[in-house]
Amino acid sequence: MRAIRLRTEHLRDPIGVDFTAPRLFWNCEGGKRQTAYQITAADDTGQQLWDSGWVESASMRAQWGGPAVAPGTKAVWSVRLWDETGTAGDWAQASFETGIGSWRAQWITGSYKVRKSRRYPVDCFRKAFAAQDIRKARLYITACGLYEARLNGKRVGGLHSCPWDYRLP
Repeated sequence: MRAIRLRTEHLRDPIGVDFTAPRLFWNCEGGKRQTAYQITAADDTGQQLWDSGWVESASMRAQWGGPAVAPGTKAVWSVRLWDETGTAGDWAQASFETGIGSWRAQWITGSYKVRKSRRYPVDCFRKAFAAQDIRKARLYITACGLYEARLNGKRVGGLHSCPWDYRLP
């Protein structure tokens, strides 16, 4: 028996989320019925965040049982199931990534006072910076999808590179 369609708070591998102790969901494939599960979780450096141990249960969901996940952490969780014969299945894996925690950025806008009855041209903003020894970075950006982010002159992300652009099945 194997867990399939793993979800975190009903989302597939979400990023930038504000929950730190989510509900985890899955469906079963193979076997007649699930009799137990085990969930383990680690951050993306391999540091263990939680191990549920063996849990006797036919439920295909579990509440996060470890400490609250810190902001900016990618949690990779795995689940394995036992079937009606007591046979353990293969591990299945999913992830979620918590958001930035406290917001320290400032909104950038045009240098005019907006009047609702007037139309305005589209503002264009550019931010250039230099950094060294970057190992991991995440850009949070929104403009109703009307933006293009570039890094070293090359476009980053896909057509819909929004933090809320979760991959659907």
